[in-house]
Amino acid sequence: MKTLVIYTHPNPASFNAAIKETVVNELTSKGHEVKVRDLYELNFNPILSGEDFVQFSQNQTPADIKAEQDAISWADQLVFIYPTWWTNMPAMLKGYIDRVFTNGFAFKYTEKGAEGLLSGKKAIIFQTTGQPKDSLEAYNLISPLQISIEMGTLAFVGIETVAHSFFHSVPFVSDEDRQNMLNEVKQVLSTLKPVNA
Repeated sequence: MKTLVIYTHPNPASFNAAIKETVVNELTSKGHEVKVRDLYELNFNPILSGEDFVQFSQNQTPADIKAEQDAISWADQLVFIYPTWWTNMPAMLKGYIDRVFTNGFAFKYTEKGAEGLLSGKKAIIFQTTGQPKDSLEAYNLISPLQISIEMGTLAFVGIETVAHSFFHSVPFVSDEDRQNMLNEVKQVLSTLKPVNA
C-alpha cells in the first residue's frame, strides 16, 4: 500500500513529530511505501493567490501545487497529522487544502453538483489538542472538528476517512500517557486493510 503522510507542525521535537515517526516506522515495517510531506520543512506557501487562479484559468498548475497533487495521486491512503489551533486545523494545512485540492484535480462540478475525483483513497487523521476532552465536549467542539475535515473536505473529494483519533491535553499529560497515545496510533494502523479489500 502506498501511504502519503501530510504532516503539519513547525516543531521537530513536538508530540506531533513523535506521531509522524511512529506512523512512518509502523507502516514501513509492514511493507508500505511511505512518503512524507512535511509542510513546514517544505516551506509550502499556503496562500491561494490571484496568480494561482490566472494559471488555473490557462489550464496550468503552479509547480509547487503540481508536486503535491502528484504525491496525492500516487497514494492509496493519506495520513494527516496536525495539532488543533483555535478549534481548527493550522492555517498551513488549510492553505494546503485550498491550493492543492483544486477544481479539476480533487473534484469537478456537474449538473448534479460536485463530484469527487479522488474516490478509492482512504484517510486516517491523528489530531492533537491542548485542551481536555471534557472541555471540548462541554461546548460541543469535537464533532465540528470531525465534520469539517471528514465531510466538508475529504468526503467532498471522494476520500473515505477510516479513522480519526484525537489526543487531548497533550502538553499537560505524563510521558506514560503520551506513550499510550502512541500505542493507540499503532493500534489504529494495525487495523488497516488493503485499499481494494
